[in-house]
Amino acid sequence: MAELRDIASLWIGDRLSWLEQLCLKSFADRGHRVRLYSYTPIDNLPPGVDGCNAADIFAQDTVWRHGKTGSPAIHADLWRLHLMAKTQAIWVDTDMYCWRPFDFAGDHIFGLEGPAVVCNAVLRVPQSGALLDQLLGFFDDPYVIPPWFPDDRKRDLQARADAGQPVHLCDQPWGLTGPYVVTYMLRILGLFDRAQGQSVFYPVDFDHRNRVLRPRFKAQDLLAPDTRGVHFWARRVKARLADREGGVPRPGSFLDSCLDQHGIDPAAAPIQG
Repeated sequence: MAELRDIASLWIGDRLSWLEQLCLKSFADRGHRVRLYSYTPIDNLPPGVDGCNAADIFAQDTVWRHGKTGSPAIHADLWRLHLMAKTQAIWVDTDMYCWRPFDFAGDHIFGLEGPAVVCNAVLRVPQSGALLDQLLGFFDDPYVIPPWFPDDRKRDLQARADAGQPVHLCDQPWGLTGPYVVTYMLRILGLFDRAQGQSVFYPVDFDHRNRVLRPRFKAQDLLAPDTRGVHFWARRVKARLADREGGVPRPGSFLDSCLDQHGIDPAAAPIQG
């Protein structure tokens, strides 16, 4: 078998919860070299994961955060594009679990999260070329009016800009700089059909995300022979774990079995409410 590609991700902060530890270690346990980049040292990296300096890939004075949620996802959306330009690694979000090795060939590695949207929680695009250039170019104007928006929405944004009150990327809808711009660029460049099917990375879709927490559901039944990863939708799942589950998955659930398989102790890296 050909050597597996490196896996890379970014973490804003100095400590992981057990969910990030689990997901990162799952790639190492399947044979990948795993690099987690951060701007400050992380003191609880799981075994098999190398800590790296995020500024070596992309340095920016301000971490862009989504205005409504406070999430640094927008910064991570941009950062991973610079990772594409500087390395050959496959990007994964820190809530992507490795079910089977990511033994893909080529440099177009991404998948559908639904019938019409490509998610960027797994991403590899060619190191140079029109796709990466246009994805990076989208960030050049932080007040860009997305061309795929409906005409009435574009008119509204243009009117605000003309009035001297343009709307920043950080104050746009969730996913704008991630799945939606990636999907748009793939479509206009004729690359959308290179996306892996939904079963490859997102067999547990957003609407069924809580099945990984509940023993009465067998999340494994949603997986397919071609499944490589399972996305855990951490922003919502972690909130539920903290608010309603005491910060840990229920015994017998899919997540509980994953923790056992990879030797991760949730008590040592709790999810904070």
